[in-house]
Amino acid sequence: MDADRLTLANGLRCHLIHQPQAREAAALLKVDAGSLQEPDRWPGLAHLLEHLLFADSADFRGEERLMPWAQRRGGQVNASTRLGESAFFFQAGAGDLPVGLARLVDMLAAPLLLPEAITQEIAVIDAEYRLLQTHADTLCEAALFDLLPDPPSLGRFRVGSGRSFGDNVTETAAALRAFHRRYYGAANAALWLQGPQPLAELARLAETYGSLLPAGEARPGGVIAPAQQARSRLLRLPGDARFWLTFRLSGGGESLSAAVAQLSRFWNDDAPGGLLAQLREEGLCDSLDVELPWREAQGGWLAIVFRAAALDDARAARIERLFYQHLAAVMDAGAAQREHYWRLAQAEFGYLSPLEQLRARALGAAPGEGADLSGLILQIRRAGPLRLLTGPALREVQIKETQGFRLAAADWRQAPSADAAPVAFSFYPRRGAAAPPPSDGAPFPLLGFTSGEPSPTLLLRPAFFQPLPDGEAQVLHRRLRPLLALLRHAGGRGEWRQQQGVWQLALNLPDDSSSAIGTVAQIAQALAGPVEPAPPGGGESIALRRLIAALPQQLMAGRENRRWLAAWDGADDAQRQALAVALGALAPPEDAQAPALGAGVSGIACPGEDDALVIFIPLPDADDSALAALRALGHLYAPRFFQRLRVELRLGYAVSARALRVADVDGILLAVQSPDTGWRTLLRRGKDFLREVTFSADALEEARRALRAEAVFPAEEALRRRWGLPEVSEAAIAGITLAQIEALHRRLCRRRRSWRVLITAKEAE
Repeated sequence: MDADRLTLANGLRCHLIHQPQAREAAALLKVDAGSLQEPDRWPGLAHLLEHLLFADSADFRGEERLMPWAQRRGGQVNASTRLGESAFFFQAGAGDLPVGLARLVDMLAAPLLLPEAITQEIAVIDAEYRLLQTHADTLCEAALFDLLPDPPSLGRFRVGSGRSFGDNVTETAAALRAFHRRYYGAANAALWLQGPQPLAELARLAETYGSLLPAGEARPGGVIAPAQQARSRLLRLPGDARFWLTFRLSGGGESLSAAVAQLSRFWNDDAPGGLLAQLREEGLCDSLDVELPWREAQGGWLAIVFRAAALDDARAARIERLFYQHLAAVMDAGAAQREHYWRLAQAEFGYLSPLEQLRARALGAAPGEGADLSGLILQIRRAGPLRLLTGPALREVQIKETQGFRLAAADWRQAPSADAAPVAFSFYPRRGAAAPPPSDGAPFPLLGFTSGEPSPTLLLRPAFFQPLPDGEAQVLHRRLRPLLALLRHAGGRGEWRQQQGVWQLALNLPDDSSSAIGTVAQIAQALAGPVEPAPPGGGESIALRRLIAALPQQLMAGRENRRWLAAWDGADDAQRQALAVALGALAPPEDAQAPALGAGVSGIACPGEDDALVIFIPLPDADDSALAALRALGHLYAPRFFQRLRVELRLGYAVSARALRVADVDGILLAVQSPDTGWRTLLRRGKDFLREVTFSADALEEARRALRAEAVFPAEEALRRRWGLPEVSEAAIAGITLAQIEALHRRLCRRRRSWRVLITAKEAE
């Protein structure tokens, strides 16, 4: 990827990234103002303004705003308010970048901030605040902020609520406009554009639309002071345990971002000899995350989060001891090893979508030139860490109120870990024998095809309509981690992911794939082995997400004897034959018949007091034409359902409608979560929406465009063709008619006995 920068006459800093192979483009506009810049009288004002900027603006109102425009085209749009910055971003088809950018800039430059919109979004934020009272990530963040000495505003309420904003809308509107005038100028902002357009074209777009922002003034952000000494806290939370090690760092900007990205690859290496392998071998940790909760020019705040089913004082101390031992080993790593992990970071970054890459560049950690790895390690080793240990069984805590939350917390005097022999950590590349290739045996019926994609890909997934339960998928993932890490070190890549309700494994082999065939055989043996499901964990803390995650198993029961499908997207037939032998441990499928689907209403245990509802309406008698019509119908429903329930009826703050494939069953998903409306009312309103919605020829044409821009998964589509399942072809998209859409809509509405409806049930204490 090529990149360039420029600063416009109004002071807007522009970052341009040319990504030649991308089908989509993304834009992100970041303003250097967040919760720390709010007036003391108006806690949550930055968050409220973030919501309101998606309402009407000078040139784009109603259905022409960025949110409904992106929904109609199958794009993504969102925003984030952080401590010292607010970011607004979208992703859409490459050809839609100018149209989307015009909307993005206008909503930040000229928001109308109308009274009715202010009233509506205050109600939404008040509902969000109630939800966050039990949101684990939010409570952990609040506990950590409470340990920081400065600035004092860190201890202030920042989310916002109906009570904090009050009922004087005129006064609130004046405060919003003053905050907007002060901080939302070009000199206090930066724009990122990324897509397949040449750099000259991206520069033209930045100049055309970025110059519409008023100049304003650059405003220095609030600085988080470093802790004078290590401090530690306990926090009682339900669900899995976490141990946070956090460090205040100096020297922010892109150099810090690049160094954190490189060091994260060392930390997250699942291969034998690494930190994660040692932690898992000792039963201390299941996974770790690296976060940058705060980052600006003066520095940043780095957090490493270790997760496990259970943690206590002694285990946390042992994790910390191993962490520092590993850090010392990384410091001593040779130039070739550092280069290797830097390239791994670059490769993983390249697999992200354009929008994910922009968010990492602007807000998180992204690999780049000038990473001072040694300097970062020295800072971490010298800094006094802030620690947080969470878990459901922590005792002797007291209720502490901070930042609008009630925390069951206590100061923690961490016991030193018992002395133990130093661990000999090792890094790659290193000499070692590759896994031996499999002996000749009965080959697996591996489907071979060529899509023209630049990187050959092997897809392994359960047989159609045989989804893996999440507990089994977690066990298989643990088995696969070290093997996939070895594949990465050899120049390949593997990702175990849940896509459309189906757990599957996508493998990209290295250029010299002969060295990886043995690893593929080991992967097949790991997938074929017996599985004892993992004990249930805490699950999603947001009710709507938990309902959607439960859909695959609620729709159909898994089968006891796992069978697998495999497809190879590559032109080398000898390679395909070798892979077929390597996959011989897997059992092939017998059929692709859909079982009887679950229907009716079921309650799913969820935390919190919100009501949530998910309606899944399966597509009957699917063929290519009906599937294309269903997908188009999903695009037609999406903005209308949001507008009706979220904007007009104000029934919920999380509202969505779309076409969805769940465990190989295509259908329509309607989903809504509300703090004060019961599920029966939500269900009735959903039915009302379906009864009242109408369609137009112009809207159908937009839906066709969105269908053509959807991501394509060649290996998945090849397997569907092989087993006679429908796919969305260009001919089917072109053949969609308005009459067909209306007929399918009526048919789905009439088949209520086939609907699968999930609702929230009270989670047992």
